[in-house]
Amino acid sequence: MIINKDIMRGHNEHSVLAEIVNNAPLSRNEISQKVGLNKVTVSDIVGQFLDRQLVKSIGEGRSSNGSSGRKPELVEYNAEFGYTVNFSISDSQVEMLATKFDGRVLEYNVESINHQPISVILKKMDELIEQLPDFHFVNGLQAISIAIFGVVYKNEIVTSDFIDYDDVNLVDYFQDKYQVPVIIENEANLSAIFEEDFSKQELQNLVSISIHGGVGAGVIIGAHLYTGNYGQAGEIGRMLIPNTAKGQERLTKLPTFESEWSLDAIVDKACVVKKNKDYNLTMLIEDYKNHDDQIVKLIESFCYYLAIVTSHLISAYDPQMIFYNSPLIDSLPEILKNIQMKLTFLPLVPPLVMSKDVHYATLLGGASMAIHQVLHMKGTRLILHH
Repeated sequence: MIINKDIMRGHNEHSVLAEIVNNAPLSRNEISQKVGLNKVTVSDIVGQFLDRQLVKSIGEGRSSNGSSGRKPELVEYNAEFGYTVNFSISDSQVEMLATKFDGRVLEYNVESINHQPISVILKKMDELIEQLPDFHFVNGLQAISIAIFGVVYKNEIVTSDFIDYDDVNLVDYFQDKYQVPVIIENEANLSAIFEEDFSKQELQNLVSISIHGGVGAGVIIGAHLYTGNYGQAGEIGRMLIPNTAKGQERLTKLPTFESEWSLDAIVDKACVVKKNKDYNLTMLIEDYKNHDDQIVKLIESFCYYLAIVTSHLISAYDPQMIFYNSPLIDSLPEILKNIQMKLTFLPLVPPLVMSKDVHYATLLGGASMAIHQVLHMKGTRLILHH
């Protein structure tokens, strides 16, 4: 069997860097023992990382045998190697999060877009980047990620319900302007990546349900993002909701889960029952906590249909854990208890838990994808921080 030396070298470098990112500070000897490479190979790789300032020396550690001899040099990952800029574009706002190269937040900003055309949105995104301070890192901007509410296939937007992207190619636009890799991905998929990569608990299989203005699910199978054949895996917002009282209606006439139970749809329903066009999510949450009968009934219906969707996801993917990313459920955690109770008929229900960070999950998932791409570490587990 012939082994390509360049491939082997790349594999060794990935193993060493992953060990440093995930478990530093470490000495060369400790790295050698953990990754199963000889000390000469590890020392050579670490030396190159030090030259590139991808890792940094933090001084001497304790002697492994407790002797008074020369103490080993410890190294750790240099989170200030560069930074990422990560966007999330919804129908009403564009968010931007800049992070260090270990995922830690540097800067967050949000701009209202109120259904503006993509040409206006691009200007706002450029302004947000230009307003960033000089972080004085080894390198500057290294990558850009963009989360969108829609289907993405091979880094291209296939469909989006909120914004018309037909007039511009986002990847070409930002790559040409900033000369860095640009990643586009569905926002629910990025939420799932966040739940896996920003956790010390290694999850091989998980689902992240995202309920905002749109509805979607990110699916991780075998520690890898699963997007299906054309990027449509997890598009639970398209699930049809039958009404058995009306018999067998045409499928084209059935409402979807997103049209009925997205965050916007729930608030719209509340506006109707409360006869107040200015009714909002904050008022809904407050009324629910005050046991308002109309709002309690509405949330109960939401729990019923969300439990049905959750049961389908359990049957389809059998995940270790299901995360929920929604400001409504974050404010009313009893919703999860309600769903859990509704699913007691199933033989095995995985833990149903809130996202570790409802606010930043999508943006940090984008940061993780960006960091992995720049480091050429796609498919390698890196434990990031925030």
